[in-house]
Amino acid sequence: MRLTVVPSKKFKTVAATVNFIAPLQLETLTPRQLIVNLWPVANAQYPDPTALTVALQDLYGASLRTGVDREGALSIATCQLQFLSDAVLPKGESILGPALALLQAITLHPLLSTAGYAAPFFTPEQDNLRHELQSVTDSADNKAVLTAQAQYFQHAPEQAAVLGGTAATIEAATAENLAAYWQQMVSQDEIEIIVTGDVDPAAVLSQVAAWPLAARPAVTTPLQWTGQVPAFRQWQTMENFQQSQYVALYHLPVTYYGPTYFQYMVTDALFGGSANSLLFAAVREQASLAYYAGTELDAQTGATLLQAGIDPGTAPQVRQIVADTLQWMQTGQFTAARLYSVQEELIANRLGESDRQSDVNSRLILQYRLPAADMRTAAFVRQVRAVTPAAVQACAQHYVLVVDYLQEGVAQDGE
Repeated sequence: MRLTVVPSKKFKTVAATVNFIAPLQLETLTPRQLIVNLWPVANAQYPDPTALTVALQDLYGASLRTGVDREGALSIATCQLQFLSDAVLPKGESILGPALALLQAITLHPLLSTAGYAAPFFTPEQDNLRHELQSVTDSADNKAVLTAQAQYFQHAPEQAAVLGGTAATIEAATAENLAAYWQQMVSQDEIEIIVTGDVDPAAVLSQVAAWPLAARPAVTTPLQWTGQVPAFRQWQTMENFQQSQYVALYHLPVTYYGPTYFQYMVTDALFGGSANSLLFAAVREQASLAYYAGTELDAQTGATLLQAGIDPGTAPQVRQIVADTLQWMQTGQFTAARLYSVQEELIANRLGESDRQSDVNSRLILQYRLPAADMRTAAFVRQVRAVTPAAVQACAQHYVLVVDYLQEGVAQDGE
């Protein structure tokens, strides 16, 4: 277990977060999602969810957030309790101790029996995952992305699946095997506890040190995913949606906070990853061929995903515009003003994130795994502004198209 306390008087609240970190695996996607969903509802100390609600209200309306994140080759299950700092409470009153005790109870003491998680709690959560997966595949844009990602990550299905898992992993879950996985998770996951806000680090340490967590080795799985990328494939399917979806996945020689990380960040934002991107202007504003169009860079896997919602029958024109846009970047056919606007948009987004305690938690987890990286906001601003037009041209040369997928919709009568 690692405890990090970040004292800060800029926040009126304290965010205390417990992070369970393990290698990302397809077979554990569903168990990890079920466990975080059950944290607030199946608790040994608060077996009635209403009792937990009262406990949160007693802490001046503390809020609880649970979730699972995929960070490269890692899975991070998170439980965060946010509550008022003692500094803003009536003089002499303190809720730091009770709040940390509540966080411990939620994350470390689930309500279990000899048969595992009780059916009245387990069954609804399993049903919820089924419905969530169905709602994803019922959505035209989500279905297209999942299909394209399954092709790109055919050798790493854990990267392509939704965080709740697949239909097969959801059906395989039982109350008993989930309890068994929880025992493995609490004994083997690397656990990082991060507390930010106006707190006394010694007071936090004295309480967290008593939590019943045995020593365990650190997770050695690197953050960066470096798996096999398949050969290029172009194909299309017909689906009963009014709108068509064009999805392309490119492989890039970039790693998270590697030597060219910021160059590729700015390049991809200029390509399609910002409101001021060349692709959005070309395919949406000028040609009026897409309802939306953009890219999303994932440096932790070295890939960027391009997605456009288009009218049936317009894919050839859209493909050509995408190719032309990339060629413009490769030959420097973009203005300094547009590049500057993209850089400033990236900076504005980061400045907004820097004031969120949840983002402080996320950055610290990643910083531990990349100790040489400077993840401070000031460094981010400096590095983004340092990206030159020549660097963008150079990065644009290295976009390798791996997946070209068209989910063709059914045109309506008269169209």
